[in-house]
Amino acid sequence: MWFALSLLALLMLTARRSTEKQVTKNIDTMAVTWLQQAVAMPFIIATLFFAKFYWPNELSAQFWIMLLIIVVVSSLDIYLYFKALTLADISYIAPLLSLTAVSALVGAYVILGQIPSLAGLAGALLIMSGAFLNSVAKRRQKTNVRGNTIALILVLIHVVLLGFMASFEVKLLRLSNPTTYNFYGSLLGIPFIILVASIIVRQRKNKYIDYYPKLMHGIKTQFWPLVIIGVTYTINLLATYQAKLLSPDAGYVTAIKSASVLPLVLIGIFFFNEKVERLQWVGIALIVAGLVLIATN
Repeated sequence: MWFALSLLALLMLTARRSTEKQVTKNIDTMAVTWLQQAVAMPFIIATLFFAKFYWPNELSAQFWIMLLIIVVVSSLDIYLYFKALTLADISYIAPLLSLTAVSALVGAYVILGQIPSLAGLAGALLIMSGAFLNSVAKRRQKTNVRGNTIALILVLIHVVLLGFMASFEVKLLRLSNPTTYNFYGSLLGIPFIILVASIIVRQRKNKYIDYYPKLMHGIKTQFWPLVIIGVTYTINLLATYQAKLLSPDAGYVTAIKSASVLPLVLIGIFFFNEKVERLQWVGIALIVAGLVLIATN
């Protein structure tokens, strides 16, 4: 069951990320960071009727402390991802995101004590090799060198944070359930991200001229793509959370979701006219092989 849920999460993640790439062309990165959760809230609230809901007083102090830490870290993490999207092609970023499969296995071992198999470790090595080849191939193109370099740094930080948060989430899920955790996480995350974004806009007034009128215009023009993001965001997270509770290793769920690298690269080619070199395809093949090893061992 956990494998099927992971595949569902993969499908929703691919649809969401490809839509986010289009949205970030019309809406500021910081705004998309909280908008994706804000538009998902009606759908998240609807899911509360299909499982037991835990009221705040029914959850332990440990839950709230850990949730607050995750909200702060994930807010930074989401911003780094969207910022990277504005700096580099999605065909460059997608293979790098597959490194989350490696960081998630490490996080599951350190935080949850879940030991991966030899096949899992071999898969992680293949993924690292594939991501490295993809990075080398992009550097050879000698286009957008500075943007790709900064995006690489941002994505690597994003990957490390995401991998370890995936394991912390399992602890929180065990103290509550997927629907309750998803609700409280988004409810606390939205105002925190808006606060951080407001501070940045206020400090950089020269850069963000007419920020709020432009934001409202962007929301109006991108309304339906934002709705798609909200729906896929909700389904993706709920499927992921339930799969983590059922799987033998939380890192395996993240590994399967990382297989979104291939459809994301294809979307970059067909919808965003991005160029993919032969060496990148070799890297992608290694990544897919590594993901298969992790997912099937």
